[in-house]
Amino acid sequence: MSGLEVGRMRIEIVLPRDRMIPDRLRALGRRLLLAARRPPLFALGLLRRQARAPSPARVARILAIRTDRLGDMALTTSALQDLRDHFRSAEITVLAPPGPLELLQGHPAVDRRVVLGDGGLPLDLVGRFDLAIDFTPDEGLRGALLARRSGAPYRAGFAAAGREAFFNLGGPRAGGRHLLDLNRELVIRLGATPRASRTSLFVSPEERGAAQNLLASLGAASPRVVVHPGGFYPSQRWSPEQFGDLIALLTGRTGAACVVVHGPGEERLAARVCASTPDALAAGPQSVRGLMALIASCELFVGNNSGPLHVAGALGIPTVSVMGPTDPARFSPRGPADRIVRHDLPCSPCDRGRCWHHTCLRSVDPAELLSEAEAVLVSLRRREEAR
Repeated sequence: MSGLEVGRMRIEIVLPRDRMIPDRLRALGRRLLLAARRPPLFALGLLRRQARAPSPARVARILAIRTDRLGDMALTTSALQDLRDHFRSAEITVLAPPGPLELLQGHPAVDRRVVLGDGGLPLDLVGRFDLAIDFTPDEGLRGALLARRSGAPYRAGFAAAGREAFFNLGGPRAGGRHLLDLNRELVIRLGATPRASRTSLFVSPEERGAAQNLLASLGAASPRVVVHPGGFYPSQRWSPEQFGDLIALLTGRTGAACVVVHGPGEERLAARVCASTPDALAAGPQSVRGLMALIASCELFVGNNSGPLHVAGALGIPTVSVMGPTDPARFSPRGPADRIVRHDLPCSPCDRGRCWHHTCLRSVDPAELLSEAEAVLVSLRRREEAR
């Protein structure tokens, strides 16, 4: 509290309480922890013997590790395809949590999928691989430790806060660049020449047929727009009521059928969207494969920065996304028809998981997303008419 004298009056100025103090303290603790672990990991790294990138003839089995979420796996698929093109005779195994692993069903770059559980590396994988690659693009140690425990003579991953001590092939420094560019450079460090310019995922004809039947039961005629109001962090989520306003505008202006989807734990978000407008069509609970097929059966994806956003990009579906705290230089979709709505603010992007004012997202008006979505749908219609 401070005072200001104005003539005979004294005005008391009360500054608002900083609601982010707990988050700032946690962030400070994390920075201190990372700083404390660097010296011992650096010393451990001095004991390792650096290796050169192996020739394809020396690599019969590859272990690719992802310990995180759907979007991260979707953004890794171009690197997996580059590995397949370079190590043509190698068997590629992907170790990941169940959800992200489901994305890779039927992917031509993947030979085997192994579920990563709480118990760590399955014993039957130890000593099996010639090359282990951890695609974790941050300071996390779990993927690096899994690569080390695999016993692979060649191990690669990103450098960050000393985690490079567990690899013997030099990798790029994590952070600061788009995930696709980081993965591309990691592949280059392995001696490969990246050729896959786009991420890629695949659904079967049977899965697509089931999705088409669901859309027909909802009365969803073309153009179909899939709307996902979720996001891993609360700070990434645009208001469900704003999504509802957008759906009403899209339906009224373009006649689009807007299908609302959600992931586990996002049921209330989807319900709020559907409660805010009668134009919303609720898809109901979906498996990962079911969600993929629904997205693949629509003409446009609209949502926040989230896993399904990058899944849509990998399926070749145009996207319109709203971004607030997310850094578009690192996580934006890169398809030719992908569009982002965001406002340049002094505090954005901040990459925070929580925020007490949410100005970056609250300032985005549904009319802005409507304009971008209309432009995409018009472009698609013209392309279809030209065929």
